[in-house]
Amino acid sequence: MTALRYNWSTLLIAGTLALLALVPFSGDGYHLSLGIGILNYLVLATAWALFSGTTGYISLATSAFFGIGAYAAAALGEVLPWPVVLLVAALVGAAVAFIVGLSTLRLSGIYFVIFSFGLAELIRQLVTWYEVNVAGSVGRYVFLDISHTAIFWQLFALAVAVFVIGFLIYRSRLGLALRVIGEDEVVAQHCGIDTARAKLMLFVLSAVFMTLTGAIMAPRWTYIDPAIAFNPLISFQVVIMALLGGAGLLYGPLLGVVPLVLLFDLIGAHFPNYFSILLGLIFIVIVYGIPKGIAGLLPLEQQPAAVLAAKADPGVLDIGHANAPKADSHPLLAVSGLSRAFGGLRAVDDLSFAVDRGAIVGLIGPNGSGKTSALNLISGLLKPDRGDVRFDGVPIFGLRADRIVKSGIARTFQLVRVIDDLSCAQNILAAIAWRAQPQWGAAAWREALTWLDRVGLKEQADLPAAKLTYIDRKRLELARALALQPQLLLLDEWLAGLNPTELQSGIALIASLRRDGVTIVMVEHVMDAIRSLCDRCVVMNAGRKIADGTTTEALASPEVIRAYLGEDDA
Repeated sequence: MTALRYNWSTLLIAGTLALLALVPFSGDGYHLSLGIGILNYLVLATAWALFSGTTGYISLATSAFFGIGAYAAAALGEVLPWPVVLLVAALVGAAVAFIVGLSTLRLSGIYFVIFSFGLAELIRQLVTWYEVNVAGSVGRYVFLDISHTAIFWQLFALAVAVFVIGFLIYRSRLGLALRVIGEDEVVAQHCGIDTARAKLMLFVLSAVFMTLTGAIMAPRWTYIDPAIAFNPLISFQVVIMALLGGAGLLYGPLLGVVPLVLLFDLIGAHFPNYFSILLGLIFIVIVYGIPKGIAGLLPLEQQPAAVLAAKADPGVLDIGHANAPKADSHPLLAVSGLSRAFGGLRAVDDLSFAVDRGAIVGLIGPNGSGKTSALNLISGLLKPDRGDVRFDGVPIFGLRADRIVKSGIARTFQLVRVIDDLSCAQNILAAIAWRAQPQWGAAAWREALTWLDRVGLKEQADLPAAKLTYIDRKRLELARALALQPQLLLLDEWLAGLNPTELQSGIALIASLRRDGVTIVMVEHVMDAIRSLCDRCVVMNAGRKIADGTTTEALASPEVIRAYLGEDDA
């Protein structure tokens, strides 16, 4: 039964494609035309979901790449062999996607949506200008000896390809990385994921499938012009189909494409004047009624075989003492003159301190003193205005967060950041798969279970992170940081909000990390923890360092007492 449920999605895809493969043998032109329409949108929606469904970057550029493919076929179809036409179309689509992706994938949310829609309109206007002013026509005639049956089989092959590639991606490190990016891009960066590269790769791949679809569909029309090829309605229909089925799963778009193509065909035949209105109503129903799509209503996802293998053979993994201190003439972390301003506010002002290997250093101060901003600058979440940060003697000033992670620095966050929709084990796997020495497959799952056991969460390995208690979410975030195998661990108020029992347990856990050789910088307000754990304290106030010494010396400083208690009380 488990195996049957595990393969349900594969059977759904294979079964649907098998049924579609029978369409050309029906001898019915209407059914062939309907089959072409289903395959057309199936490829477009699945390709769209490969990128947008995982990353959460909603793209309305489908019509842009579809139109590029259609015009490439119209322009080159009579002068080049058809396979070469498809290759050229794919290369042009990939090149446009690469250039656009480099310049726009730093945008997110509504800004990316607007830009992607504007891209389609921009390309349509450029093609229109070229046709009118250079080619001297409004559109192009397409006279290619390619039958509807041939178009069907080309689209069928493309559909098989997009599912096979999607299957491989969803079960790869890249697929996991994209899911993490979609949930929390900051977490992805601090797991060591090069988010820009991952997004760009999938954006280009998605665009290639869309471009090829447009090229294959072009011979179906005798005549095309920019309004036909770059029809913005294509982009909206693809989004609606993918969202209805469930864009986050490979088979999700399939569940949306088939019923909506049939519905759109019915609406077009009987209510052509109300098509746009009905399309909008369908979109509203989907967004408000089933936001996760049909696939989200079905409990079909099962654990990968690698997880089951890891549980069957957990093995033994020694994760302790991997970072034993070594004798060095320089400190592990050296911060000099670090500064960052937000407008007229200097959050961090000329901060300098050093951290020796194997030490636990407290970074303390009143609320708003710049402690978290300092950690953000060290970890790469923020870019410094000036200063110098050296880790193990190597400058890391201004590097991206993923590169800093790979150098050997990991962190937790002031507000706990775990990926709620992933299981505890998958949260850890995201770090294991993208650290400096990555791991993947059953061995990675075994290691993930070991790190969960290290913080007392092994029994919750299969539980979605959203169902964890507050302290367990903190433990999961710590386990993810430890899975990066850091030399330096930055803890941002990790002990905040714990009850007395949890606090003592947390202090003991941090103390055990020192015994494993992990160097720690901890931002903390719990003075019992500071006194029991920290060798030294760096005290900040209003962005500046006001004390630096042993914990006893720093806390006894008159300036520190004034900062905490105020001038009158001091």
